[in-house]
Amino acid sequence: MTAWKCNRHSFWAQARLAGLMLASVLALAACGASPSSAPQAPKDGTGEFVVTPVKRTIAEEDLAYYSPQMKAIYQRGKLRVALPVADRNPFFYTDAGGMLTGSDVELAADMAAQLGVDVEYVRSAKSFEEVVNQVASGQADVAVSKLSATLPRAGKVLFSEPYLTLHQGLLMNRLAMARLGPASVDPVQRLRQAKVKIGVIAGTSYVSFAHLLFPRTETVQFATPQEAMDAAIKGDVTAIYYDELQLKQLLANNPGRSIDLQLHLLPDQVDPIAVAIPPQEGPLLAWINLYLQSNQARIDYLLAKYGVKAEHAR
Repeated sequence: MTAWKCNRHSFWAQARLAGLMLASVLALAACGASPSSAPQAPKDGTGEFVVTPVKRTIAEEDLAYYSPQMKAIYQRGKLRVALPVADRNPFFYTDAGGMLTGSDVELAADMAAQLGVDVEYVRSAKSFEEVVNQVASGQADVAVSKLSATLPRAGKVLFSEPYLTLHQGLLMNRLAMARLGPASVDPVQRLRQAKVKIGVIAGTSYVSFAHLLFPRTETVQFATPQEAMDAAIKGDVTAIYYDELQLKQLLANNPGRSIDLQLHLLPDQVDPIAVAIPPQEGPLLAWINLYLQSNQARIDYLLAKYGVKAEHAR
């Protein structure tokens, strides 16, 4: 009897073990996983994404089938990424230790690693328009630099799918806006009907955006967002026209100025942020679009790490 009981317990223990193993196999099959499949985005011991991953290795026999433009990147061993000289925190900026950092800096490094090369930041452009020209002329392979995808720029370069969509906004002088009509009237309508001055940042997409949205106003270009804000406080311009993140950052850096200035977001006016690629490099564009599609969780993590709330256009 005792031996029978032991054998019975052994039988049920083995049965339970076999059942657990079968359940695990079925679960993997249902998810389309396999023991050898790599996760979409590797994580470290804390559950955070590993940025940058180990650089991918490209076999010589595979490289033979790559396009001439893609081969040139591998032969150079570097992905050249264009960035403007001026910081745009939190996307790209020099930290207190003198290191270049930011969400776009890390994104470009991760992109290069998955491509199988190192990253080189080309940071000589004095404006975003100059960044576009560097990519168009082949001085850089891509631009990952909070770059707005616009129709005029699309005549020079190819744009990836947006990896972030920002809303446009206005930072308005309260007294100046009060002179344009009652608060019940939409601020955009008040500005469009009046001959006033609106401040924009030189070399950004908002120069052309302003001509489209406010055709009757006079556009005044400033070198930096802070200079534009100072002009709005003085009343030299009625409002600043820029993206929501930069306008909110201006108010955060100048907390006492909310008395003088009012923030107004434009929910129907978006600013798609995308990667720029030289016009002849279709294979690289296809690769980057696939990278963006298959690494969305990693990109969202990077944006959140630097305080950017991701909103996608696709």
